[in-house]
Amino acid sequence: MRPLIGITTSVNTRDYETPDQEVVMLPHNYPEAIRRAGGTPLLITEGEVDGSLLDSLDGIIISGGRDISPALYGEEPHERTNDVRPEQDASELSLMRAALERDLPFLGVCRGHQLFCVDNGGRLHQHLPETTGFEQHGATGGEWSEHAVRIEEGSRLASIVGTRIVGNSGHHQGVADAGDLKVVGRTEDGLIEAVEDPDKRFCISVQWHPEMTGQHEIFAALIEAARS
Repeated sequence: MRPLIGITTSVNTRDYETPDQEVVMLPHNYPEAIRRAGGTPLLITEGEVDGSLLDSLDGIIISGGRDISPALYGEEPHERTNDVRPEQDASELSLMRAALERDLPFLGVCRGHQLFCVDNGGRLHQHLPETTGFEQHGATGGEWSEHAVRIEEGSRLASIVGTRIVGNSGHHQGVADAGDLKVVGRTEDGLIEAVEDPDKRFCISVQWHPEMTGQHEIFAALIEAARS
């Protein structure tokens, strides 16, 4: 059997069949990474979480996308925090919490990584190019760059990818505090790029995009956990 892996999507306004249509979107490389790893992807749209959906899933990915509302960590928005959708935040938080209560194998990517940290008591740097120490962290605004990430020896993630890998950066926000989670990866400038919850059977989030960088071993590990 191929494990069924749920992947969150985003609602964005695009000219699609009619002008300014609200469209459910997800980069194609997410479901392709799941298929390549031996799973079956199921795209999850924004909305109320249904228990029957969770009953059918073998794992979950909270994908990348727009900014998270700073209200979730008690801050006012920076002027560059201008693409938020509270409905998506609420939907993904509910889904993530329910999935983790069931100990479903979990992977957070970019926005998913940030949301996971915030929900565990953490907070974000809202705009890295204007945050002391992180001004040169990487590209933003639709551009992409690469950087090294140091992974903590002995972590679950290190057992999958080793202790030093190359990640990518296209994000203007980043995790300032991971709350109760275990930090297992940082860039040279110290930004938190990976966390784990060691009390769960598979619970990892990363700031970079392994579906873009070809780090398919991360998805293979998720699928392996989903089979167990």
